[in-house]
Amino acid sequence: MHDVWPAPGVLLASRYRLVTLLETGGMAQVWRAVDELLDRPVAVKLPAGDTRAAHLAWREARLAARLQHPGIAAVHDYREAVRTDGSVAPFVVMELLGGETVAARLLDGPMPWGEAVSVGAAVAAALAHAHSAGVVHRDIKPGNVMLCADGVKLLDFGISAAAGEPDDDETGASFGTPAYAAPERLDGKPAEPATDLYGLGVLLFEMVTGQPPYNVDTWEELAAAQATGPSRLPGTLPDRLRHLIDHCLEDEPHRRPSAAEARKALSRLIPSTPARKTIALPLPPPTGQAPVLPVPPRTGSALRRRIGLGVGLAAVLLAFAAVVNAIGDSRSDDRYAQTPAATPTTGEPAVAAPLTSSPEPPSPPASSATSSPTAPATQATPLTVDVALSRVRAAVERGEEIGEIRPDVALDFMNLLRQLSVGEDVDVQEQADVLSRKVRQRLGEEAITEEQAAILQARLADLRGASGT
Repeated sequence: MHDVWPAPGVLLASRYRLVTLLETGGMAQVWRAVDELLDRPVAVKLPAGDTRAAHLAWREARLAARLQHPGIAAVHDYREAVRTDGSVAPFVVMELLGGETVAARLLDGPMPWGEAVSVGAAVAAALAHAHSAGVVHRDIKPGNVMLCADGVKLLDFGISAAAGEPDDDETGASFGTPAYAAPERLDGKPAEPATDLYGLGVLLFEMVTGQPPYNVDTWEELAAAQATGPSRLPGTLPDRLRHLIDHCLEDEPHRRPSAAEARKALSRLIPSTPARKTIALPLPPPTGQAPVLPVPPRTGSALRRRIGLGVGLAAVLLAFAAVVNAIGDSRSDDRYAQTPAATPTTGEPAVAAPLTSSPEPPSPPASSATSSPTAPATQATPLTVDVALSRVRAAVERGEEIGEIRPDVALDFMNLLRQLSVGEDVDVQEQADVLSRKVRQRLGEEAITEEQAAILQARLADLRGASGT
């Protein structure tokens, strides 16, 4: 039995071994731990000793367990442990993440606005999912947004509530942080999604300026600051971004946008070619996990060799095609109608086709129509959205397989592609544009080669074309 509890080495519920204390807050401690049953690293959140914090831990586990989204940190388990004094301590077991929070990122100063809207769009997408499941986060702030190798993650549903739930907290324990609290929280109104949109507005404001609109530490300071109004946004920001932030910070909840509307507006603001990384990717602290090592970018000489090989192969294929065509022209019986090849719209290399395993529409078999010398040639079958999507997925998988797309980047791409399910209310054109911008962003980070970027852009152009037919 350990004299100090909790402490490194303590085994909780005969399964979770504490390793290192990661963070201490006003209501809980977060530990890096090992799940000895499944042999995997996890994060364990132990609330402070009072009854209120224990109740919030149980609520957090129940509400967060409803949510399955790539932009929300997963909750694995809820258990109870026994302290050295015999009292019971509930705890939540969560996904262990590597990276840094937006709060840590802002220690270096404000973000470029293009980086900020990328992060904001990811947070808005996570909020839209939570709101659709009836969950309100109520504590959106830089410290609860993590920049990970595989994207942005929303953390800490510790003071979340079900939408419409009365706010009967008389202690103020679940009010959150004064600088990020929406006005209606102070009036005791029921939980509503608009509260999170106010938090998103504060988050965006702080990412582009380095400070929240009300830079205060206490509720008394907040009341005094609200009497004089918030800080002003820089005039150098795009008008649409300024308008969105102001819209999110409206005092009246019904005047704020929905999370889906904010995501759509922010996605459209993401620059095509950001001047720097959109999301900082620091090395995570030791977690027991094997680190994901980036694939080193190809050198100029290696790229030139591949391009030279591609050009040579293309020349051979063209010569062979010319011979085949000459032979075909000399014969009078055209046995099969040929489907014309699509011309890449974004400069896809000649060697792109052998690099993908995506299904292509087969040539139609011979029939009574094609065997007749007077029958017209079969028309090319239009590319469907299903087939176009499979071609994009296959290109991502193949790029990762041959080491030309970094594994974490490929996972990010595949997560975006999963949202493009045919038959649902999804804007395929818009999502294809988002992924296209992401490809350009990752190319600037040297996480994908120029060849694979060109292939993906061509596949995405086909997807846009298919969705427009």
